[in-house]
Amino acid sequence: MAFDASTREAVHDYASGHIKDEAWHTDYFEFLTDRKLAKRLGEEFISARYVYKLLEGLEAKDWLLRAQIRIQVMSYASIYEAALHSILFTDLAEEPAVVALTEFPTKKEISIPRASLSVLEKHLEHEGRKIIPTYEGVGRTDETKVRFDRKAECACSLGLVETWLRDELIEFYEARNAIHIHAEIRKSLTYEIDLAKRAYWRMQPFREQIASWRTREAASPTENETS
Repeated sequence: MAFDASTREAVHDYASGHIKDEAWHTDYFEFLTDRKLAKRLGEEFISARYVYKLLEGLEAKDWLLRAQIRIQVMSYASIYEAALHSILFTDLAEEPAVVALTEFPTKKEISIPRASLSVLEKHLEHEGRKIIPTYEGVGRTDETKVRFDRKAECACSLGLVETWLRDELIEFYEARNAIHIHAEIRKSLTYEIDLAKRAYWRMQPFREQIASWRTREAASPTENETS
């Protein structure tokens, strides 16, 4: 059963009265060239803030406080991941370091003509096992399967984020993936609260560092200008 209109309005006024509006949150991600994603991340950002304010207003404790922490960590880690992924695989897709994220060493079978193979067959056996001629090649995986820590390290190497922020982003994302009952029991509530707060507080330096990178990129001479 929903709150009555007056209660609903009071709760909404409390939560929304302590955060910026939706347009501000969407504009927060103006550093993304994917405008659809920027809008979505703005919505994720404001929703995380709104839910936080609701639970703060309830003075969440114990199990409800843990839920508040979990929502914050999961929301912000997902925002960081989506933003970095978009920049790397949209804006910097041709960068060797980014291309390397989806590559891995592999062995590929050599196609040998049947006539030649019949001559080689006696040599393609070792202790009763068939030897398959191969060469060292490069395999490729889908970009969605690249681990976040590798994307964060790549982003740092390309100057998008500083080393200290890279390390914290990886910490947030690892916490997001490791959130489960036994892990929470082993960790102190103080640590979890600090993690949730830092996940929010790092949004500003994250935005500033990427904006700074954008500025440097825009100011750098192009290949044609230097030739």
